[in-house]
Amino acid sequence: MKPAIEFRKPMLVRYARFRWDAVHEQHQIVFPEGVLVLNEAGAAIVRLCDGRSTDDLITSLEEQFKSGTWAEHVCNFFDRLAKKGLLHDAADG
Repeated sequence: MKPAIEFRKPMLVRYARFRWDAVHEQHQIVFPEGVLVLNEAGAAIVRLCDGRSTDDLITSLEEQFKSGTWAEHVCNFFDRLAKKGLLHDAADG
């Protein structure tokens, strides 16, 4: 499945912040309009959205978890974040 938007170097937008909420024991993306609660897979992906290439990000996930292919999962996750306005491509400047 081809993603709606391709990200060469995915990063959270500057007004969104990834964090661990110790009170609720959950990973979150916090932004002005709310909070997005992440599962472990989502947290693992967001942790790597630091300006590295999407290919490097997927390779890192596959090395870390040693299970399955992450490409489709990552692309679908990026699409959902982009639709919420929480992800941009650092390669665009």
